Amino acid sequence: MSTLQKLRTWLDAPDVLDDESRRRVALCNLIFRAGTLFLVMTLLLWPFVATSPNSEQYLIISMALLAGLVISKLILNQGYIRGAEYLIAITFWVTFAFAALVHPDGMVGTPFFAVIAITPILSGFVVGTKASVLVTVINWGLGGYMTWLDVMNPANVPYSEEPVVRYIILMIMVSAFPIIVYVWHRNLREALTQVRISEQARAETAAYRVQNEALEAAVAARTQALEQSLVREQRLGEKLALALEAETRLGEMQSRIITVVSHEFRTPLSVINSSSEILRQYYDRLPLERREAAHQRINDAIFYLNDLLKDVTLVDKAQRARIQPSYQSFAFNELCQQLIKRINREVSDASRLQFHFLPELKTAVQTDFNLLEQIVNHLISNALKYSAEETDVHVHFWVDGTQICLEVRDSGIGIPLAEQAKVCDLFYRGSNVDERRGLGLGLFIVQAIIQLMQGSLHLSSKGNGQGAVFEVSLPLASEFEGAVAQTAS
Repeated sequence: MSTLQKLRTWLDAPDVLDDESRRRVALCNLIFRAGTLFLVMTLLLWPFVATSPNSEQYLIISMALLAGLVISKLILNQGYIRGAEYLIAITFWVTFAFAALVHPDGMVGTPFFAVIAITPILSGFVVGTKASVLVTVINWGLGGYMTWLDVMNPANVPYSEEPVVRYIILMIMVSAFPIIVYVWHRNLREALTQVRISEQARAETAAYRVQNEALEAAVAARTQALEQSLVREQRLGEKLALALEAETRLGEMQSRIITVVSHEFRTPLSVINSSSEILRQYYDRLPLERREAAHQRINDAIFYLNDLLKDVTLVDKAQRARIQPSYQSFAFNELCQQLIKRINREVSDASRLQFHFLPELKTAVQTDFNLLEQIVNHLISNALKYSAEETDVHVHFWVDGTQICLEVRDSGIGIPLAEQAKVCDLFYRGSNVDERRGLGLGLFIVQAIIQLMQGSLHLSSKGNGQGAVFEVSLPLASEFEGAVAQTAS
């Protein structure tokens, strides 16, 4: 075997038996290869940037990380998977933490941002969610210590804002990383579980088929009993096929959600990072409105991440039929007023909303307020997003016999006629949405909630640029319960 072949063999992930260990080994090996390639390129380019004031520190960091990755690879190739995982996580944390402590800029330096942003995600992906939480807690302590140093030595603080305030804001933002890691691990475990269940079901189906063939050949005289057994097995096979199909769809859906949401996280995280970097480098030279704009971009990105996580949770619950209505009785006018108050508090552009209802109508209605709010919020959010800022969005509420109805009307970009049948599909976005942010979850969630409440959704749009009207009809609680009872009987 040539030297090149030996090197390729050494660089490849070692073989393991079970699927879980194979996944962990592949992840560690991927981090080693990608990290080594990046660090080697950094070291090769270092002579060209050696004039930078921080070049020596970056050289030390790169060499320390490279050494840690090589040692972890040696441990991994010896079969000590857990040891390699812990060494990778410890290497990155210790290296960045040491660099942050000796970096002259302290909490506003790149090493500190690296230790609080990279190490929780890296350790969580490699070791597990508990490790991500532990690293985040340790980072709170590291940030607290560095904040204490800034408070005790205010002359050394290279920024004008309060160190404690900056510490709290930064640490609250990065505390979301363990949640990201938890969602990733949970969905991955569920996807792997569904695959194992599917494989087990296929094996059971094959075993039943072999058993039936043996019975048919051995017991020819018991034709009637065999036919009954075949009928039972056929029904079981159909149920298993349906279960396999459902589990396969669910597994594919979860995998797609992981991929799409992971990609969507990059933009707001990049906004947070770039805005923080601008504030760090140019804070004293920026006018007040530019500082407020940067802080607002950070806040908007955080709220967007929070809304995205809530939407993903709702999609997961809808897929698993875990959303259960909880009906309460309201006077119609009070229900509308509560909805409008809640919406105006949560929508950033509430001045564009025009609400229409009969304030004197006190008819008693029974509905789930939280689910109704979800429906209205998503429809209004879409209407505001896809219409010009100088136009209004009209929201109508009324009662029609045994149904509570609402309508959201805008004068926005509209929906092409050929695409209107698909707008409620998961992840589907119209061809005319341009670069507007979104994943295509809102109308899917709306449709799922409406179907759960035995209601109906009607879309009306004359095409591209002609605006859109969404009309929702939801039965009152007594009508919904009667329909469920009739279906069950």
